[in-house]
Amino acid sequence: MNSKISSACLPKNYTYELEGFSLKIRLKNNPFEFEPEALFSLALRKNNRRRFLFVSKVLGKHIPGSPFLPLLAGAALAVQCFNTFSDVEYAHTQAIIQALKTQQQMQDVYELVIQKPLLTLSDKTLFIGFAETATALGQAVFSLFEDAYYLHTTREEIPLLQSELDFREEHSHAINHRCYPTKEDYLRTSQRIVLIDDELTTGNTALNIIRAIHHQYPKKNYAVLSLLDWRSAEHRSNFSRLESELGTKVHTISLIEGEIDLSNSGNGQITCDSSWEPQIIPDLPSLGLDGYPEYKMLSELNDSGLPETVAVYSQDSEGSQNRTPYLKLTGRFGLATSLQQKSFHLARNIGKALKNHRRGKRTLCLGTGEFMYFPMLVSAYMGDGVLFHSTTRSPIYAIAKPDYAIQEGCSFRSPEDSGIINYIYNLPENSYDEVFLFLEREVSRERLTPLVRMIHDKGIPRLVFVICVASTEGRILNDRKNSSAANSSPFADGKL
Repeated sequence: MNSKISSACLPKNYTYELEGFSLKIRLKNNPFEFEPEALFSLALRKNNRRRFLFVSKVLGKHIPGSPFLPLLAGAALAVQCFNTFSDVEYAHTQAIIQALKTQQQMQDVYELVIQKPLLTLSDKTLFIGFAETATALGQAVFSLFEDAYYLHTTREEIPLLQSELDFREEHSHAINHRCYPTKEDYLRTSQRIVLIDDELTTGNTALNIIRAIHHQYPKKNYAVLSLLDWRSAEHRSNFSRLESELGTKVHTISLIEGEIDLSNSGNGQITCDSSWEPQIIPDLPSLGLDGYPEYKMLSELNDSGLPETVAVYSQDSEGSQNRTPYLKLTGRFGLATSLQQKSFHLARNIGKALKNHRRGKRTLCLGTGEFMYFPMLVSAYMGDGVLFHSTTRSPIYAIAKPDYAIQEGCSFRSPEDSGIINYIYNLPENSYDEVFLFLEREVSRERLTPLVRMIHDKGIPRLVFVICVASTEGRILNDRKNSSAANSSPFADGKL
């Protein structure tokens, strides 16, 4: 990917050449004077509805980096939100921006901004993060506020609960979003709704959820927060029309703002290996992988007790059920500030415990799908030499060329849903001494096998699964189609 800058002051124009496509960016608003390359790179999507992708360098999803980068990116959006709706400017705004730009003293700055007193808005506010990419970003924004609530949308199907909101993300590979707040008050009594996504291109997803909310729980104030805002004049006018139609106000807040234009600058042929397909992987014992991977249970790592869970089960795309409870602290079912504060304490304890279990200097921590924020927060306290990112559903072309965002990738069947393909990007061979992979809930050995084999084949000598919630005795994952064979959890003692 090549880029060139054609002006010295705003509006500033950039042109990126990308495998037969030319993407022009006209940067119109950049209040903190970020260099675009500090926030994102570009890649091509395996999606005809939208061919390109802004791959964030500060999101903790596709590109590995310090876990403090996405935490501080959330803090930057949080203070912009606060500054927009308050009469005073947050005192540590410049410290956050400087830490993001230089990647220096990030932990010191982060510890400073999460100390009480937290930010307070005059209106009772519900923050909603979009699955799967912005679940962690949304919670990182929410974590700086007092007397607020957080909820993230999900792609999971939970039969025991009725989704309060259903809306669509038309351009996505997985278009359906659901919301499962266990307390209706989160939506009903909040005076302001703040939506968080990593990027706005058309803004249609935000408009869809605002309509869905307003139909049931009308509000006077909405806000949409994003790292990047690329809406055209036509797309911005859609927001204005919605305001007039609903009699409400929709604020939009971002780190940088501009317009984009994509054109075909060549034959449009993508020259890369697009043949990734999941393979049937042999059982682990036949591979000679005894002792690989290792397992750590949350109960082994935390002396002060286990976090709260939500006792509901999920059903995957093939009809199999996982009866293991969910973690409440993720925000999938709604989260108040008080529980978020407990999450900070728990994450520090778990992080320090896992630090003592490290054996290498080059450690990668991986979140899984929507389960990003808590693993990110834990990994921030695992010591030096730790990088973090996450598995994803997003199918992206990998091209080993300078400045291209996705240098390489690998695919595997999701442990949570074998009917869905997941990906890990930018995981070069022999690049880490160990990987700590975080799973919110226990899954079976069989479902982990493709992921284990993939990481082993990358030349990574140590793999540790951190299992946050173990299945209740007698109610383990029933994907073997034979419940009589599942009498006890294979993870009960932390080993297979």
